[in-house]
Amino acid sequence: MESEDAQLLIRDVPPKHPPDNRFQWHSSRGATSRAGRRWTLLVLSIIAIISIKLFVSHIKTQQRLIAAMGDCRITFGGPYRGSKYESTATDASRTSGETIGNKCLVQSQWMRVAQHQVKIMDKVIDDWLWIDYHDRINVIVQDPNSSKDNPSFLILKQTKYALSSEVSLAVVGGIVEPGEEPPDAAKREVYEELHVTCNSWTPLGRYRTDVNRGMGWIHPFLARHCKYGVFDDGSGEPSNNADVGAHDMEKQNVQSMTLSEVKDSVMNEKFIEVQWSNTVALAMLHLM
Repeated sequence: MESEDAQLLIRDVPPKHPPDNRFQWHSSRGATSRAGRRWTLLVLSIIAIISIKLFVSHIKTQQRLIAAMGDCRITFGGPYRGSKYESTATDASRTSGETIGNKCLVQSQWMRVAQHQVKIMDKVIDDWLWIDYHDRINVIVQDPNSSKDNPSFLILKQTKYALSSEVSLAVVGGIVEPGEEPPDAAKREVYEELHVTCNSWTPLGRYRTDVNRGMGWIHPFLARHCKYGVFDDGSGEPSNNADVGAHDMEKQNVQSMTLSEVKDSVMNEKFIEVQWSNTVALAMLHLM
């Protein structure tokens, strides 16, 4: 009887099973999944930050370009960085004209063509075309090998696009770079074109190219007591600060002409451009 009861008790005891590892496996998989999600979120956050920074940088670059271009309708190569003319309201402007509107039509590094609205007395002109252009310098340079009593001058011989096939005598010329003063531009251009430095500089005035359409100002100079050598700008190194004008480099044919030869040439229309003939004529008058 006891043996049968024992066997019944044994049968009633639930069988032992191996430990259930499903919970442990699911917990491990969940931890791995959470870690993976955290890394994914971290990578996506980094990508988002970099993308936002690149986008902001692009927007700022575009804003700088738009600010540089201004409201000009058409821009070639880059914005015009020279001075822009406007006539302000004064007693004199009542008869010469007051600028009451200035709309840029087209610009490049060289010039800016604008539509001015001009008020003259009680009349308003809406379509006054105006050209802002860099100021220029022209220099007639004494030959370093000539004397004070018997001077000769270094004169250039060249062709130009607007002269077609004609060959003209010329003097040293170039634009006044943005932020540069005319005397400094004159010294720089003389060295760049002739490799000459001069100790005596005579300003010959300041002249508007076109009194109705602008085109900048001309600053002519007479340079004497010259020598061949390195341009001394304080550093002992040749100076070439040209920015805009650097794109207009050209090969020069230089010749030495006596004072009488230069006088005859300017009288006989050998300096075909008005800037050159103006500079040479002023210098000849100064040397009389």
